[in-house]
Amino acid sequence: MKTLELYRSFLKKPWVGVMLVSVVMLLLEINRWMTNPQAQVQMLEKYHEGAGGYVLNLVFGVYVPELVTVGVLILLMEAYHRLLNIHEVGLDTRSIALYELKFLPLFLMAYFFFIPFTLAVRFAIREFPDYNAQRYENNYARILYTWVGYNTYTLLVTVIGYLLLNISLLLDFLRNLRLSFPPGSSLLDSLAAMANDQPRDHKQTITVTSVAGETILSVAQVDLFETQDGTNYARHDGNRSVVHYSLAELENQLDPDRFFRGNRHYIVNLDHLESHSYWDKGKYVLRSRNLPGRDLIMPRARLQGLRAALKRNRAQFDPLTRRSGDQQPNS
Repeated sequence: MKTLELYRSFLKKPWVGVMLVSVVMLLLEINRWMTNPQAQVQMLEKYHEGAGGYVLNLVFGVYVPELVTVGVLILLMEAYHRLLNIHEVGLDTRSIALYELKFLPLFLMAYFFFIPFTLAVRFAIREFPDYNAQRYENNYARILYTWVGYNTYTLLVTVIGYLLLNISLLLDFLRNLRLSFPPGSSLLDSLAAMANDQPRDHKQTITVTSVAGETILSVAQVDLFETQDGTNYARHDGNRSVVHYSLAELENQLDPDRFFRGNRHYIVNLDHLESHSYWDKGKYVLRSRNLPGRDLIMPRARLQGLRAALKRNRAQFDPLTRRSGDQQPNS
């Protein structure tokens, strides 16, 4: 498995924010009582209703408003994925690190988006039913767009944001893993097979849709899988059909000795690859004998992977290459 398709289903469920804020609030409250119990007892004594009043304030004065904070944060993370057009991430340390680093500016700026809503909800709950503009000014607005407010929230929001991001990434990894192995394989078996680099069956046929309707196509017939305007296609026999798989899913299910991901927009059939050569500005161009006039652009970073895949591909058909194992593909 080389690429993770980002489904982000974890981030799209409303209970995620409730669950995470609950855990964080509980841990913070436990930490306060363990590190400074005297201060907590003094705070408890301020409430005429005793422990009940303390708990009510904790739940409705702190917990519920912070649900708003996390809710806005999740909406921002979803919008950020769409804004940057992030739908997949490479399954390697560098790609994952870059993916996570892209979200640091969002977490550092999130305060300016959520703080008006958080304070408004806190004011509405705590001051009900006697609302007073002066009290809002004195007790709530004093941290609105201030360094104190920013400093208070940003570290915690960054930690929560990365928790959400990494839990979502882990669940997407497990989902991709299940999809890349045959149906019926258990998750543990799939993890073991991946860890041991065990050979597995690759997709041999694929269901496609064209003007003539839905049909099953042998992947060997496909010259190119590509995405255009959000739709995925298979080019075969001079035709183009719609494929109901993402390129990330296809990359993980197709034989890597026969199909190569040149960039995030296409996967080319190496059986039909005619040549690859330097193009411009550190990029290369690939040409397929079945796609005359079509130049497939590839970044230099993938050149080594292409050459290794071509060597394995040619070894399947060339007896001399199978024996010697040292012939290089033509550039």
